[in-house]
Amino acid sequence: MSIRYLTAAVALGLATASSAAVLVVRSSGPSARSFPPGKSLDDNGKIALKANDTLVVLDARGTRTLKGPGTFTPGGPAKAAGAMSSLGAVTGANRGRARVGAVRSVGLGSARPSIWHIDVSKTSNMCVASPAGLSMWRPDASKAAVMTLSGEQPGTSRQLKWAAGQRTQSWPTDLPISNGAGYRLSWEGSAVPTRIQFRTLATRPSALEDTASKLIQNGCTAQLDLLIETARLPEAGATPTG
Repeated sequence: MSIRYLTAAVALGLATASSAAVLVVRSSGPSARSFPPGKSLDDNGKIALKANDTLVVLDARGTRTLKGPGTFTPGGPAKAAGAMSSLGAVTGANRGRARVGAVRSVGLGSARPSIWHIDVSKTSNMCVASPAGLSMWRPDASKAAVMTLSGEQPGTSRQLKWAAGQRTQSWPTDLPISNGAGYRLSWEGSAVPTRIQFRTLATRPSALEDTASKLIQNGCTAQLDLLIETARLPEAGATPTG
């Protein structure tokens, strides 16, 4: 691991790649059944991929893509140029610390601030570790809007106003958040309401691999997608080792 990678990992409180296995976070192709999301791979082992196989794997440095055919080492070296992505937006870590050794970051304007913000435009399970500080985010803030939050229990519906230019808003403190609780989000002009179902976590994971594993286990796909893209290592892809 390069000094830049190590510095970034320490700054984020993440485990180094040498101390943990590599995690599969996406898979497709004829071998997908052998590599389901959440499967751990030996970082120094060898895996054989067939034509049209694609694996996205994750370790403490970030995510990388393996494309068959060929034999690969899951934890093989990534291109050192550029080092690790800024993961402040992924983990919710302090942005100043997350930028150590980073070459790209998630912008503060149109980008979702962190994976712990509810994307009101996407239907998904939502993993939550700190309900008290939960916030919502909308990708299009060009117009003012009135959003209706409708829970499954009586008395759990609210109307929320979004001002033009406003991208984030706190979740209403009087609407309960519990494991399995579901809400429908709708607003004028939306053809189909967004549905959010909460999955509560005992603690917020700090390590990148831990975070991905918890999201996979709970089916929190929108959060996992953002984590994968934000943590992508600056490389076109991995080449076979043999």
